[in-house]
Amino acid sequence: MSGKETRGSREAVLEVFVYYDFASSLSYVAHRVLARIGRELAEERIELRWKAIDLTGIGRFQRGRLLEPVRRQSLIEVATALDVELDPPARWPDSRLAGEVALTLDLAIDRGLDPAVEREWRRGVFTTFYEQGDRDDPDQLASAVEQLFGEFERRGHFGKRGVATVDDLAAGRRLAAATGSAVAAGVEGAPTLMFDAFPLCGIHDEATMLGMIQRYARRRRRLEAEATVEVN
Repeated sequence: MSGKETRGSREAVLEVFVYYDFASSLSYVAHRVLARIGRELAEERIELRWKAIDLTGIGRFQRGRLLEPVRRQSLIEVATALDVELDPPARWPDSRLAGEVALTLDLAIDRGLDPAVEREWRRGVFTTFYEQGDRDDPDQLASAVEQLFGEFERRGHFGKRGVATVDDLAAGRRLAAATGSAVAAGVEGAPTLMFDAFPLCGIHDEATMLGMIQRYARRRRRLEAEATVEVN
């Protein structure tokens, strides 16, 4: 998590990093659950920064691998308990293009891009992967993500110079580097929220998540305030 000052505000915005993979069903569940507490977090000047990674670079995840029935049922049960309707893809999707674009947009936020653009991309891809069309057809999924990318490109969300081609983005080179950095920071799966050097892997109900984030943010701010007093 990092902090950033905002003009005209008394308190810095605190950023909590959320590491995720579009191919991860639990990342989709986290996307849905954490969206429910967005207003409460905003009121306390806490901002979630979603950081795309590629889980195939961390564990035994393999693109195209069939989802085992027992694992599928477990995912559905977790989602149902959190009031999220979930129909996982039959195979582990290729999320490199989607993740690479998400990473590009997230980095652009620090250069002035409206965070709503990243949110729109994330929402659009998660909808494509888990809510629309034939999610078991890899070619159809890839085509849908490419169409979404083209729409964002036409709207100028990547600046005048644009970004690399679809093929270059789909290779996921920047995503692989970001995944390596996440692993070095302690990320072992997705979704993972980082509380300084302490990773919280998994997702709980919104009340539990809100409480943990709020307690951490308040403790972090208190420590920063105490450090400022000592310096002065």
